[in-house]
Amino acid sequence: MTTELFIHENPSHEISRAYQILEKKNKDLIDGMYYASFVQQGMMPQERHFKKNGHPYFVFYNPLQIIGGDFFWLGKKDGWSYYAVGDCTGHGVGGAMLSTLAIGFLNYLVYSKEYSAVGEILNEIDKKWIETFKRHEDDAELNNDWMEISIIAFNPLTRDFQFAGANSSILITCNNSEPVTLYGDSFPIGGWQIETNRKFTTQYCKFKEPIQAYLFSDGFQDQFGGHNNKKLGSKNFKNYLASIAKLPMSQQFLSIEEQFRQWKGITEQTDDICVLGIEFI
Repeated sequence: MTTELFIHENPSHEISRAYQILEKKNKDLIDGMYYASFVQQGMMPQERHFKKNGHPYFVFYNPLQIIGGDFFWLGKKDGWSYYAVGDCTGHGVGGAMLSTLAIGFLNYLVYSKEYSAVGEILNEIDKKWIETFKRHEDDAELNNDWMEISIIAFNPLTRDFQFAGANSSILITCNNSEPVTLYGDSFPIGGWQIETNRKFTTQYCKFKEPIQAYLFSDGFQDQFGGHNNKKLGSKNFKNYLASIAKLPMSQQFLSIEEQFRQWKGITEQTDDICVLGIEFI
């Protein structure tokens, strides 16, 4: 008769080892996201690019999960300065991948093609976006990945201004006038296209006086906070922007950063946030 000896590991050691494995995987994931954030933000304009465009500005960029679907972009071509803020589907890794796709489309189309209106740029992005997510040539079903975006162009010599938006709006302020909200078309880039002939509209303006233009995603206005823990709302958000418009852009950044902190309080952040302010003197 033989006796088999079974050695059982201490359960506490098994738990400790499992915790260490999980901790390492979590650290690797977080480290990867921080590196992805470094790459993603490296694709977005840096301070030197804004200085090259020559317009005072601020950017309040605050992704929900280290990386995200919000992004900002600028360009300069043939005397025109271009600026855009986009909000892609989702947060985190998925949203960030879509944002880099959008940035690539903007760079390619603006610098490689010729357009007389910013709405034409959105038309082309929409086509390329849909083609990207169309699985088969005869596939009628499309992935619902979409993007909301505002794009503006300003010519400092002629003072001409253009705006086009995909399910978005911008705010224009001027010292001698009431703030004005310009609304884009009521459909996004990509997604399930229900329109029979989707075309993005370009709005044209000419500003003789200095103006401040604000482009933004919906993250700030949709943030819960305040005494009643409700959304800030679009109207309150735009009123706040108008109230700080006379400050220098650097002070506007500090103000909006503090305003968000105070409004959010102890409430968790609910979405990616991107606010871009530019002054056209």
